[in-house]
Amino acid sequence: MRTASIYISGLIGLLFFPALVDAKESHCQIQEQVIFSCSVGEKTVSVCASKNFSAHSGYLQYRFGSLGMSELIFPAMNASDPVTQFIRARTWIFAGGGGGYLRFINGQYHYIVYTAIGKGWGTKDGVAVEKNHQVITNLECQNVPISEISEDFFTRTGLQVDQNEFEIPGLN
Repeated sequence: MRTASIYISGLIGLLFFPALVDAKESHCQIQEQVIFSCSVGEKTVSVCASKNFSAHSGYLQYRFGSLGMSELIFPAMNASDPVTQFIRARTWIFAGGGGGYLRFINGQYHYIVYTAIGKGWGTKDGVAVEKNHQVITNLECQNVPISEISEDFFTRTGLQVDQNEFEIPGLN
């Protein structure tokens, strides 16, 4: 009986441990989905979603700052407008790879969280900040990101396609 109890405890640990690891390395809470997260130096950029996130329910948020102390959370949870009004998504196809991004629209400021891979240049992951459609900063991930950014995620959640395609800084 003791062996069965240890075995079951181990299985439960295996099922829930990845979520604990993801939550520790991001601004997301344990009850949330980590859609994207990486370190950009002393700060961390994360995209967190409620477990029930879709075009009609739940939430998706951009969070930035030191772990345990977000400096920016967008959109606010109390926003009366649907969260999808502030978010656009798009995928890319590159020679030898592809990628995708989420654009969080906060007035004249846009926060674009991206992940991509391509032949000849490898991987590019991070967050770019635009003001009036001009990139004012680009912070690349310092570690391998946690990422669920994909066409499947965009389709499943009903996110609108970004009509202003984002170009990864430095890939000219």
